[in-house]
Amino acid sequence: MEKNVFKYYNKFMLKIIEGNISCKAVLEEQKRKCEILYVDKKKRTKDFAYIISLAKRQGVKVQTCTREVIDEIATGKTHGGMILKADKREDSFLQEKIEGFLCYVNGVEDPYNLGSLIRSLYASGCNALILPYRDWSMSENIILRASAGAYERLPIYFIHSNEELVEYVHKYEIPLYCAYRNQAKAHYEIKYPNTCCVAIGGALRGLSAKIVQASNQNIVIEYGRDFKNALDTPSATAVIAFEIMRQKKGANNDKVQ
Repeated sequence: MEKNVFKYYNKFMLKIIEGNISCKAVLEEQKRKCEILYVDKKKRTKDFAYIISLAKRQGVKVQTCTREVIDEIATGKTHGGMILKADKREDSFLQEKIEGFLCYVNGVEDPYNLGSLIRSLYASGCNALILPYRDWSMSENIILRASAGAYERLPIYFIHSNEELVEYVHKYEIPLYCAYRNQAKAHYEIKYPNTCCVAIGGALRGLSAKIVQASNQNIVIEYGRDFKNALDTPSATAVIAFEIMRQKKGANNDKVQ
């Protein structure tokens, strides 16, 4: 009976964050309230010691226990001996102007793909990801692990409609580039300004006509051979994001010289 109540509590009240990379990201970013850090009492690594110290400094209770106890609390078996009980991440919505590289993605339904996409965006230096509103809280563990913790670190904003994004970029005069083949220029020929928004559609749901009509310039990723099929969304996002990073690094190097 006690086990069933515990499972119910875990599922519907606090989130269970699994794995040291995910737990570390949540504790370092301090975007949500954390309650208890459970640690396998047999694990002794520098990373574990750092995360435990981080939790204690933030007033988070640390409980060492057996692997079997952690297995019972966790939702999966790949936690590596560490789980964190914490509140769900609070949703943020577009309001003030965000400087830098913004990426709007529509049509990604799979949490593993979203996590992969977020990992690439964060690594490339993207300043914010914009998504159509959806409650991803039940998939947080998957997204956190697939993104190597970047889900907690990258600013993510939601919109309720296509019109909201169009109004936002117009209001703040942010150039909008759509990954859309019609009347497009090759991605590598574009000189991206410091602040811009790139819109990318997923395989199941592309970009809306409303957003494409608002595009300052459509872009297309050129291939190294004749291939008629589109890249998957995480791959296309990574290609575009790292080209923007390359341009920014080149501009910064020119300033130094």
